[in-house]
Amino acid sequence: MIFKSKLYREQIKHGLLIVSLFLWALTSTVFALKSESKILLIGIDENGSKIITDTNDRILQNELKNFLKSFLLTFYNYDEKSYSTQIESASNLMSLDLWEHEKSKLLEQKEKLIKFPLAQTPDIESIDLIDQGKIEAILNLTIKTRLNEQKVKLKVHLSFKKTIRTELNPWGFEITEVTDVVL
Repeated sequence: MIFKSKLYREQIKHGLLIVSLFLWALTSTVFALKSESKILLIGIDENGSKIITDTNDRILQNELKNFLKSFLLTFYNYDEKSYSTQIESASNLMSLDLWEHEKSKLLEQKEKLIKFPLAQTPDIESIDLIDQGKIEAILNLTIKTRLNEQKVKLKVHLSFKKTIRTELNPWGFEITEVTDVVL
């Protein structure tokens, strides 16, 4: 008698549909929580694309070299108008400890640039890996003021480490130490 009524049959169908959707959602949630996600790094070069599994892979080494160049060219290339933007971009590539350590010095430099405007442009002469996670770079800086242009050779020591890729730092590396000396 219950199954003869069209209204009851529709209610039973809706009830079974809701229960089956709930069970499906519960099952898929359990499977999703149990499965481990694995990040695959796919590199593309002149030979095509491949999955990168080795930390010594040539593509990964090129990415590290490009990261270091990008940081050096961002950190040392500025004028009084672009300083804040350049340092903000460079700070996204720094560890939080390094940023906290360098913050006051960089803000002091900003104040000096307001009083004494200049433009600084770097040219990378060399980048050498001196130890695991440490490089030495030689930069040729051109510093221009209103009346003067000066060439300076700078030796820069950077320490870096691997980190997670983020929107602000898509490289997968971060700078942990920066020191420089005029040669």
